[in-house]
Amino acid sequence: TAVPTFGEFFPNGTLIEMVRGEQEMTAPQLQLWNGKNEIVGPRVRHDGRDFVLGAIDSSILREVVLPAQCVPYGTTREFLNEICTLITNFAGLDENSARLVGRIVLCSSLVEASSVAPTLRIVGPDEIRGNRLMALLRCLCRHSLRLTGVTPAGFCSLPSGAKFTYLINQRNLSDKLLGLFDDASSRDRKIPSRGRLLDLFGVQIFHTVGDELPPLRAITISMIPTGQMLPALDFDAQRKITNEYQGKLLSFRRANLAAAAGLQFDASKFSFALRDLAKTLAAATPDDVQLQDEVFNLLQDQEKQVRSDAWVNLSAITVEAVLVAYHDSPGGFVYVSDLADIAQEFLMRRGEGTEVDDGSLGKRLKSLGFMTERDAQGSKLHLTQAALNHASQLAKDLVVCDSGNCT
Repeated sequence: TAVPTFGEFFPNGTLIEMVRGEQEMTAPQLQLWNGKNEIVGPRVRHDGRDFVLGAIDSSILREVVLPAQCVPYGTTREFLNEICTLITNFAGLDENSARLVGRIVLCSSLVEASSVAPTLRIVGPDEIRGNRLMALLRCLCRHSLRLTGVTPAGFCSLPSGAKFTYLINQRNLSDKLLGLFDDASSRDRKIPSRGRLLDLFGVQIFHTVGDELPPLRAITISMIPTGQMLPALDFDAQRKITNEYQGKLLSFRRANLAAAAGLQFDASKFSFALRDLAKTLAAATPDDVQLQDEVFNLLQDQEKQVRSDAWVNLSAITVEAVLVAYHDSPGGFVYVSDLADIAQEFLMRRGEGTEVDDGSLGKRLKSLGFMTERDAQGSKLHLTQAALNHASQLAKDLVVCDSGNCT
């Protein structure tokens, strides 16, 4: 029996890809590449198994963007620079934003190599320029698929395992839908639906006017009116970009997917919340260490935001309270109610009116891995050396303090 597929990556480096048919309106073909030879057809064979195109509705086939053939891309640096130049010229982005978005494009072609797919959020009052960037990214990203009016049921009706780059132009995103997107951004999370498990893993790009997406989950690009004259991005221009860059992206994927999957990148300099994103962006340029090092500068603003948010984040405040309690009574006990008072004092001094009650702080302690016990006066935490060590590590991860200054 033939195995239905939308693409495969085998340990020996062999790839099976969806490619456009010879005529624009004909059904896609499968392309097998073993490092030397290329075979294209409705059915390909590898390691004793036959593979055929998975079931996919014709409306999706008409919309999803596919390459026709491989096109040489030069070096990774040259290719990234080309993409960034396109983004700057056609969408008017600044250099830092363009280099972040350029890496998202490369990530879309190597998405299987990352445990977490990146998310890009395009916001701001200049909706025309935002739409331009969405149109350009449709031309550039692998398996790009435009969507709007997405519901949880609609999202779960999409083909499983296609590794789409989701281009979602939508004003309102429900909490349930956001939860599904969050699951779909993690490679190993499978979503149950109608008696089967769905693999909807893929890069997500949103053009939205709201603030529904948590800031740490997305790279945010703000489209502010500039008055800048931009070149036409009409149908012919988009088709030309698509034909050239889809072919280059396929060639880039062939050359770099295995290296990206095996990349070891030290993200410990980032706050815990940004480490997965940093690793994913670094894996977009697996053969260029200097480009990987650029990620530290590119995520500088996000890092500052994480540290700012930690100033009033309840988890971070809870850890600070434990550290203060240990400093006052090392080896002793502290009641959860007293920790809540300390946390409340921190928030008041920092201009936050959020109330901290014993119950919410007790739950937060448990979620952070602290073990409490109860006596006649209530729940209490034993301030052992182990508790201090745990709190110190959490403080570093949650950017409560700088490394080496948490005790």
